[in-house]
Amino acid sequence: MRHFWLFVVLAFALMSCSNEDGARPEINKDELVDLLFDIHITDGYLSYTGSRVDRNRDRIQGAYDYVLRKHNVTPKQFNNTMKYYSRHTDEYEKLYNKVIEKLTKFETENMNSDENKTLKNNPSRD
Repeated sequence: MRHFWLFVVLAFALMSCSNEDGARPEINKDELVDLLFDIHITDGYLSYTGSRVDRNRDRIQGAYDYVLRKHNVTPKQFNNTMKYYSRHTDEYEKLYNKVIEKLTKFETENMNSDENKTLKNNPSRD
């Protein structure tokens, strides 16, 4: 939940930098789900590695820049899209539910994978 709020703060901070009015989303819904998923994975990685904003600002910004480049999205497109969804919260909630589903599936698959590795490495465990 902490990462969700970090993302919300980041999104609104980025939105404040844009001069566009966010009249329409500039990123299609499916791509935005994938982008937000990757942002959350990046948040988890940065938290896991102990990246603190006051000490690793360039590293953190570089990680988010990488995610945007991976999805061929500019900061301006992301800002405008988030502005749109900040005004259309019902749509954003539906979209974000897809992000949560994807994160849950990812977590479940990785937990199962970790459990299987543990069992294979320690077969006497019952």
